[in-house]
Amino acid sequence: MSSKKILLVSRHDYRTGWRAGRHFLADAFRDRGQSVQFFSVGFSPLSLLSNDHRKNLFGASNTWQEVDGIGCYLWRSPVHPFGRGLGNNTSLTNGMFRWWIASKCIALDEASRQADLIIVESGIAAALIGRIRKTAPNAQIIYFVADLLETIGAHSFIAEQLFRDRSAISDIVVVARAMAPHFDGFGCPVHFVPHGVSKSDFDNIGPSPYETSGNIATVGSMLFDPVFFDIAAPAFPDVHFHLIGTPEFGKSFDNVTEYGRMPFKDTLPYLKHAEAGVAPYADRDGAGYLADSSLKLMQYEFLRLPAVCPQYAVGDKVNRHGYQPGDPASIKNAVTRALETPFADEASEVLDWKDVADRLMTLDRAAALIKS
Repeated sequence: MSSKKILLVSRHDYRTGWRAGRHFLADAFRDRGQSVQFFSVGFSPLSLLSNDHRKNLFGASNTWQEVDGIGCYLWRSPVHPFGRGLGNNTSLTNGMFRWWIASKCIALDEASRQADLIIVESGIAAALIGRIRKTAPNAQIIYFVADLLETIGAHSFIAEQLFRDRSAISDIVVVARAMAPHFDGFGCPVHFVPHGVSKSDFDNIGPSPYETSGNIATVGSMLFDPVFFDIAAPAFPDVHFHLIGTPEFGKSFDNVTEYGRMPFKDTLPYLKHAEAGVAPYADRDGAGYLADSSLKLMQYEFLRLPAVCPQYAVGDKVNRHGYQPGDPASIKNAVTRALETPFADEASEVLDWKDVADRLMTLDRAAALIKS
């Protein structure tokens, strides 16, 4: 496979301790011998007033830094639009977005101009696709849809701008097949490429951190529903629930422990040695695609861990035990089944992130879910 210059554009930053799919993907491209740059957007002094996990990189912003063989850049603009907007003040929010898209950033323009393959993830970065195309007329631009904009509550301007810039997109990649119909009118191929796991990270998982049996763990913050634990914790006093990297729970139960964020590899013993994993997603319209795309559910599957999740995220997976969010009876039933049902082998495929990288570099347009 020939070497390419690959640019990933994301709200995340490669250098933070918080690891998500785009970080693993960057590693996979690098390990495949590609030249990789990771460009982080949607950051300004206003970010210091929020819970932005990039705050400690403020002093390292607006300059390139190489970390683990990957070029990293955090674009700090004087101000930036908030992904969810400024309440009902649509005109002000839209104006901020337009100013931000057109504002000066030589580093982004140069990185785009030099890239062969540009992967722009869903979220605020999607609003920049038209700008990126102007400086990279010959690059392949992939819009990588890890989440639908409406599901993550992104401001409507982003989706509107993305549609206006649809001709700038070479290919759309969705991580769940249920997402594909959302892009019927874009006029470009839509491909299904699921998330992967970094299988080598799972080779030498450390000893159990637990002193007793009866542990259920969760990791991550997306669509976190604290009501699940309000119900499950008192219903299962002999089960200990471990919350890693979740928003602050705000309740005190003897059998609930919150750990905050920790490096990805440090989370693995908590998952590997638990009796079950939980994906406590909130009840949100259009979130059914998580049956295909949930990274935490994929990790549970790879670790042979029974999973508890909303019914809409079960899909066709026999090792997932579904419940109706907010319903005590169904939550109790799902937890009980997860603890009492042995993990069943099935022929579901879990890709390595290197496989995902290979597929992104060799998209088969003849096999696209939607063809241009």
